[in-house]
Amino acid sequence: MGGVVAPVYQTATREGEVKVFVLTDCPSPYQVELFNEIEAKGQCALEVGYLRSRDPGRRWRASEIRHAAVELEDGGFLRARESARRADLVVFNYYRHANAERLVEERKGPWCFWGERPGFHQHAWAGRLLRKWKLSKLHATPAPIWGIGKFAVDEYRREFGSQRAYFNLPYFSDLERFKTAGREEKSERVFLFSGSLIARKGVDLLLVAFARLAREFPNVRLRIVGDGELRTVSERVDFVGFRDWHELPREYAAADVLCVPSRYDGWGLVVPEGLAAGLPVIATDRMGAALEFVETGRNGWLIPVGDEEALLGAMREAAVMPLNELREGALESVSGHTLGNGAARFFECAQAAVESWTTD
Repeated sequence: MGGVVAPVYQTATREGEVKVFVLTDCPSPYQVELFNEIEAKGQCALEVGYLRSRDPGRRWRASEIRHAAVELEDGGFLRARESARRADLVVFNYYRHANAERLVEERKGPWCFWGERPGFHQHAWAGRLLRKWKLSKLHATPAPIWGIGKFAVDEYRREFGSQRAYFNLPYFSDLERFKTAGREEKSERVFLFSGSLIARKGVDLLLVAFARLAREFPNVRLRIVGDGELRTVSERVDFVGFRDWHELPREYAAADVLCVPSRYDGWGLVVPEGLAAGLPVIATDRMGAALEFVETGRNGWLIPVGDEEALLGAMREAAVMPLNELREGALESVSGHTLGNGAARFFECAQAAVESWTTD
């Protein structure tokens, strides 16, 4: 289950450090990993405010927090408010919560918004109206925007205009744990899906495409890691159910190709995870991480969203071709996407946000 692992502690501020307070939703494993790395690097004094201890829709077990943190839903709002007041920079990673709105409204000094590509969870016009309402202060100030990937940066620039600074700061996690010693060619080609079994993730398209593929090739198999409403029974499809964070590397190591046919994903950590495991990735052009990393012919296939024929075509190619070159391309494409580089980029963005702040 997700949650803040005790003890939550306050680290000492070192003289001259940039003090950064981040407000986010809940301690998801990938964010905790990055924040722990930022703390370990010691380039800034970081404190994170978590609006809630866990997301009830997520089954991840709690992650060990090794950075200064406060949980707002458990009486920590006043401490979070004081930390935000004292910080050189406040980073808002979440805005759809009353406490987040209060802290955004109260902030007088340098701050920025850090988010995924806008407009995914509502119709485009509805999402734009919601953001204009919830982030009215962002529209009225020169606060920078940190987009989670180039996909997000481009969309935020289109919506908020060019009269502010934009930074590309995607999600980072520990990809080292997905690396394998090498893969031998097997007689069976295993396709992997890892994610929630919901329509947004495109698993329905994948099941239809794989059923057609299986009629053509007797040596293919699909493994589906995850749970949800679209779970069905099908020949040569293995539903392995939910796997916790620490169990995922084993699933990637047993596969040959990762399929991520999402109808939309602001980022999609599954993509760099698969690439780090040496898996060619089939992903759509409506995923931030796929647009950032996947290049057809180099490390996988970037296909149009919702296109069953394109998905089937990529799977056909993956079913018969040697994959060694694509595997090498996969590993190379995320070789620089490390936790250390993520922490360094966070610090660079924070410094730039403080130094460039203006109230004009």
